[in-house]
Amino acid sequence: MRREQAASPLETDPPASTHRAGAVLVLGEPGGLGVALVTRLERDEIEVLHRPGGTDEEAAAAVTSQTWQALVVASRNDVEALRLALLCAHLRPDIPLVVTLFDRTVGRELQVLVPWARVVSPAQHVATTVVRQCLAAGVRPAPRWRAGVRIVDDALRLMLLSATALLFTIAVEACAAMIALDEPPLDAVYVAVRSATTVAPPPEVLAAPAWFKVVSILSMLVSLGVLAVVTAALVRRLGRVRLTTVLGARAAPLRCHVLLIGFGQVGFRVAQELRRAGIPVLGVDRDPDAPSLRLARAAGIPVAIARGDDREVLERLGVRRCAAVTVVTSDDLVNVSVGLAVADAAPGVPVVLRLGDGEVAAETDSLLHLGHICDPHSIAADALLAELTATWDSAACDACVRGGASRTTERGDDQRGP
Repeated sequence: MRREQAASPLETDPPASTHRAGAVLVLGEPGGLGVALVTRLERDEIEVLHRPGGTDEEAAAAVTSQTWQALVVASRNDVEALRLALLCAHLRPDIPLVVTLFDRTVGRELQVLVPWARVVSPAQHVATTVVRQCLAAGVRPAPRWRAGVRIVDDALRLMLLSATALLFTIAVEACAAMIALDEPPLDAVYVAVRSATTVAPPPEVLAAPAWFKVVSILSMLVSLGVLAVVTAALVRRLGRVRLTTVLGARAAPLRCHVLLIGFGQVGFRVAQELRRAGIPVLGVDRDPDAPSLRLARAAGIPVAIARGDDREVLERLGVRRCAAVTVVTSDDLVNVSVGLAVADAAPGVPVVLRLGDGEVAAETDSLLHLGHICDPHSIAADALLAELTATWDSAACDACVRGGASRTTERGDDQRGP
């Protein structure tokens, strides 16, 4: 069913401004992406003014203070970016508007409400660059069956080990029953299962040799302990979100995969891009309540809850057998720490690091040589500049078309005469 939408005062014609006079106003929190965009614009000799969003009154004063060449809302907070974008669209609908939004749904709705706004997803641009870096480092697509299966969930591993021990105990007692009681295989398994589940044994067991009774007693005691462990592991497994499985799309790969440390907005999009390229991926995040984990489960992406800077964890997740390690948490120092741990545990494995602070990125790249450095702020700034250029070019083309049509009409009127 097609949804009908009420008319909105923001749904006006796109801005008709075609000139490049005036400065670009960048609204957003100080530092980070805003500074990177200002630096990029100044490098191209474009006049720019950077102002923090602040209150509605402060933002409105900045937007209406002069005729701007364009308005840019650059913020890591989607709520803040949406507030400032709606404010700019309401106060100055005649000026081109470019907005950064991480959430795709919010971006689509904003473009419905403000058709002339250009929405840039920094996370998507960074994810595309990270995947490109992985491919440049030698990562290649691999069939899912070739990647194998790795058990990374503690509860699942404990449950499988306990179940294996229980089956082994049943098998031992079944063999003893076939020897001591001369039972056929099916009846021997029946006797062993009764013993393992602490059900009273059949009467003929009372006349069995003493050694069989000893084996049966030991089997029953072991089964009691194993059943308790299996029950505890099953309760733990069912009591939390199941992010990995033994079979299916969410089975953790054993080899030839990309180990993705950090599963936020950027990490989730990197995982999606890797899966589209046919590359097995295993996500890692320390926060069991991270919002992107729900999206990962729906998308069939395996994720382990663990610390990526722990060498033991890296070994358990197969750092030595993976194709590459990608570290994309939002903390630069954590990323450097993980990069050092990976370099120590698996020196030959390629590493792609997300480092947003330009100084940290430069120092890490020049001194530590940890791997491929990816600066999300520079990537997003380039994407914003590209959108601004496309906006100005589109406005110039529209002006040329309107000007040509106007001149054609004037010539026609002159030919017709009074």
